[in-house]
Amino acid sequence: MRICAVIGTIFLCHNCLVATAPLVHPNAELPVPQIGFRITDAQLNEAVGLLGKMVAIPSISNPNSPDYKFEHLQIAAQFVAGQLRDLGCEVAYPSIEGSPPFVMAQLGADPAKPTLLLYAHYDVQPVDREMWLSDPFIMQEREGRLYGRGASDDKAGIAAIITALKAYLKSFSELPVNIKLLFEGEEEYGSSHMRAFLEQNSQYLQSDALVVLDGRNRDMHIGTLTCATRGIVTIKLKVNALEKPVHSGSGCLAPDPAQALAGLIYALREPKNIPGFLDSILPLSDQERDILAKNSLSAESYAKEMHVIKTARLRGDPKESIYERIAHEPSISVINMQCGQPNGGNSIQDSATCMIGVRILPGQDPDRVAKIVMDHLQSQAILYDLPIEMSLVTKGSWAWKAELTRPFSQKYLEALGENFASSAAMPTGGAFPLLREFQEKFPAMEMIVAGIEDPHTSAHSHNESQDRAVFRNAINTLIAFMHKAGTK
Repeated sequence: MRICAVIGTIFLCHNCLVATAPLVHPNAELPVPQIGFRITDAQLNEAVGLLGKMVAIPSISNPNSPDYKFEHLQIAAQFVAGQLRDLGCEVAYPSIEGSPPFVMAQLGADPAKPTLLLYAHYDVQPVDREMWLSDPFIMQEREGRLYGRGASDDKAGIAAIITALKAYLKSFSELPVNIKLLFEGEEEYGSSHMRAFLEQNSQYLQSDALVVLDGRNRDMHIGTLTCATRGIVTIKLKVNALEKPVHSGSGCLAPDPAQALAGLIYALREPKNIPGFLDSILPLSDQERDILAKNSLSAESYAKEMHVIKTARLRGDPKESIYERIAHEPSISVINMQCGQPNGGNSIQDSATCMIGVRILPGQDPDRVAKIVMDHLQSQAILYDLPIEMSLVTKGSWAWKAELTRPFSQKYLEALGENFASSAAMPTGGAFPLLREFQEKFPAMEMIVAGIEDPHTSAHSHNESQDRAVFRNAINTLIAFMHKAGTK
C-alpha cells in the first residue's frame, strides 16, 4: 500500500482501509492540525465496545477488597490475551509465584527496526458501590464520557493499544517498528512482583523505548507526557496513653494521646526543616525549570482542580510555578488520623494513630528518607511523655524523572501535537513504582509515560470515566507515534 507524503506530514491514500477523519476536539474553536492517519468512527465504536467488555470484568487487585477474586484477574488476563492472539501475536504468561498473570506478546522482530515496549495494566481499584451513579462494572456513556471502573485507569490504555495496532495492520502489511506488549495485573496494588518479573524476562523485554499508556493529559485538548513522578514513603505513627478509654470528666487529668499526636504531626509541617531530608535530591536544570514554568497550570486553576476552599493557600513557594513545586518540592501529609470511633462516647481515648505519607523526589532513597523522618519524630519532646510506635507500612518507592529531549520522547510530543490541539509536559505528585524498576534493569531504555486520562477522569474514585474524544485522540497519537518511530 502506498503512502503519500505531503509537506512532511503522512497522509493515507484514498483507497486505504483506515480512512481520514476529522479530529474530534471537545472545544470546536481550537485549531485542528491536518494529519490523515486516524481511526474511523466505526473503529472508535469498536474500541469503545472492547473497553466495555474489559470493564465488565471486576479485576480488582487489592486482596483487602470484598470484591477481590484472583480468578477475576485471571479472566481479565485471558481476555486480553485473546485480543492479542487475534492480532497475530504469540502470547506468553510468565509465571511469578503469588502474582496475577503477566501477559506478554510480540509483533515483529526485524533487527533493522526500532523496538517499542507498550505497557498498560488490566487490574483496577476497589469500588464503593453506594457512591456510584451506575453499576461500576457495566460501562455507560453519558454526555460523551464512558463511566465504569477501569474505563480510564487503565483498561482504556489497553484498548487504545490494541485498537491502534489493529488499525495500523488493517491498512498496512506490517508495522514500521517491532512491538512488544506487557500487560500487568497488579499495578494498583504496588507492582510488588515487577522486579522479579523483570529479572526473569529481561532478555525478552529488551527494547529501545518503553511507552507506558497510563498517564494523564493536562486537560481535554492538550496531549501530555509525564515528565516526573514522586516516590512515596508511608509510616504508621501511634501514640499510646491509657490501658482503655476513660470518661473525659472524671479522667480530666489523664494524658490525651490525640493532643500528643497533633504535636508530632506539627513537627512535620515543613520538610525542608528536617535535618538531612533534602540531601541527595537531584537539582532541576534551567531548561527543566523553564519547561515546567511554560507548561504549568496557574495556582488558581490548580486550586480549583483540587477543590481547595477559597480562603486557603497552597503549599510550597508561591514564587515557583505549580509544576515546579510538584516536581521539586517534597511534601509530608497526614493520610488519615484516628482516635476513637466516629460519633463515639465522651471519652479520652487510649491511643491515637495516623498514617504519614511522605512524597519524595528524584534522587532520594525511600529507605533513607523513612529513617530520617522517624528519627526526627523520635527526637521530639512528646506531650505528657507518652510512648510512640512507628513502622513502615510498605516498602517505599522511588521517584522518577523523564528525559524529554531524547528522540522517541520528541517524536511522541510531535504526535501529540498533531492529534490534540497542542502538546505539553507535566509532573505528577503520584508514585509509579514500576518506572524505577524498569530504569534500574534497563538503564539505556528510553521511558515515555503518555496520557490517557483527563482532569475529569476521577481515577481511584467513584464514577471513574474516560472522555470519548480524548480516547480517540490517544489512539490516533499512538498510531502517529509508531509511524514516526519507524522513520529515521
